[in-house]
Amino acid sequence: MRRFIVLGGVGTIGRIVVRDLFESHSGNHIVIADHRESLARSLAESFNDPRVTAGFVDAREPEKLANALCGQAVAINCLQHNFNLAVMRASLSANVHYVDLGGLFSWTRKQLRLNGKFENAGLTAIIGIGCSPGITNVLAAYAVGKLGKARSIKIRVGLVDFGGQSGKELQFSYSAQTVIEELTLKPWIFRDGKFFQTVPRSGWELTEFPEPVGKIWTLRTRHSEIATLPISFRKQGLRYCDFKVSFRPELVREVMERLRIGWTMAQFQKLVAVSAQPNDYEVSRVIVDDLIVDCHAMPKLEWQAGAGDIDTASPPSIAAQMIADGVIQERGVLPPEIAIPVQPFLAELKKRGMQISESGAINP
Repeated sequence: MRRFIVLGGVGTIGRIVVRDLFESHSGNHIVIADHRESLARSLAESFNDPRVTAGFVDAREPEKLANALCGQAVAINCLQHNFNLAVMRASLSANVHYVDLGGLFSWTRKQLRLNGKFENAGLTAIIGIGCSPGITNVLAAYAVGKLGKARSIKIRVGLVDFGGQSGKELQFSYSAQTVIEELTLKPWIFRDGKFFQTVPRSGWELTEFPEPVGKIWTLRTRHSEIATLPISFRKQGLRYCDFKVSFRPELVREVMERLRIGWTMAQFQKLVAVSAQPNDYEVSRVIVDDLIVDCHAMPKLEWQAGAGDIDTASPPSIAAQMIADGVIQERGVLPPEIAIPVQPFLAELKKRGMQISESGAINP
């Protein structure tokens, strides 16, 4: 049964998940679910196809949410991560498989506690299957499998926007809440077999990515990969794991200044914008010991989707279809590095224009 419901389906990422599902298979039926019902219906009508429909869903209403999920094969949760547990519980009630984009470490840990309930229900929940977490987790599994061991896993994500703003002009390409949380919450790292929290906006590093990204600044932020990779690869000897992502230093300074003078989340949310002609390039990197594996992503202009949209929205669509097709049969609450078959997943990324490359360590 190829029936999917995309929660937050009119959002920056949700709309691309819907498009990917629609383009992937002529047998896919998609419900665009959102609390902005008129926008959901407008988006569904733009497909001019009975396979795409729309409905009102409010994740704050558990019973109605579960009813909306009934009859679907997989619920694809593109909502803010603080709704993850509510959607997972509704999925259990509706007997529906589940995927999401990540839980920013703390929610991920809470979600893993539902493993037994999903196992007992015969359901699969893949948590954190976007770009990072998601692609990076699968690249880590690829590298660890190739080396047969892993002392260290370092994740670095670099994006350049050739049409973006400079100086103090602010524009976010994804959730303002997530950006603010990444810059203000204490990041987690894994060192010598233990989890540690460190200072927000610390660990600045001039990271050398392949062209056209080149050398750009990255810094530590709180991320979901650190919650699962050390557990998944403990037997392979993992002793260190961290995550860094590119943020322009001037953007970070401006965000923090606006927070200092009392800007609200509603004000920041107005800065989220989708470009009609995106012009960006993203490299998602995993360094396992001395092996570097990169995923290269480019924009898709006909979808009005930037590189960061494509590599974030394609993975949940791929994973959901793998579950519906029976390619993924393991049950429970699982991170991507455990749940996702590596080579079939990488092949699907390549179908969507993403390229995988590997080399020796540049920043050991």
